[in-house]
Amino acid sequence: MSSMSLPFNRMWGRKVPALLLALLMILPLAGCGLFGGAAREREESNEAIAEGVDLGDVVMAEGIGQDNEPINETDSFDSSQDYIYLVVEANRIEEGSTFYARWYRDGEPIEDSSEITADRDYEDTYIEFHLENLQDRFEEGDYSVELFVNGNPMETVEFTIE
Repeated sequence: MSSMSLPFNRMWGRKVPALLLALLMILPLAGCGLFGGAAREREESNEAIAEGVDLGDVVMAEGIGQDNEPINETDSFDSSQDYIYLVVEANRIEEGSTFYARWYRDGEPIEDSSEITADRDYEDTYIEFHLENLQDRFEEGDYSVELFVNGNPMETVEFTIE
């Protein structure tokens, strides 16, 4: 057995370090291609998400007016507030586009709004989502709301309730 391992060691003893070195040099290049491909794929899918939707400002408000226009934009609410609104300015929405909002308190999800689907094309309008105070007062803390377009997160707005 020792006579067989000697030629094997002589033959591979010099090649293994060279092969390992070559692999170490090639692997990062292959990784860049792999990760670059994933980044390009995410970019393309994000374009598809936003295709057919052109949004403007996304704000928090104490109320809504005609055509869901925000009233009293703010990022701080009193805990006695009956409703807290997320208002999305929409420059253009194509029929079939979907939207919903996910509400968080102190980083934990607390509620998803019902999904709405555009039943036709829209221009220059507002979309509103609201969090309703179902008790005497909202729980105080740091909140955020995440807007989803076609099932994918688009924008997050932070606010506080005091």
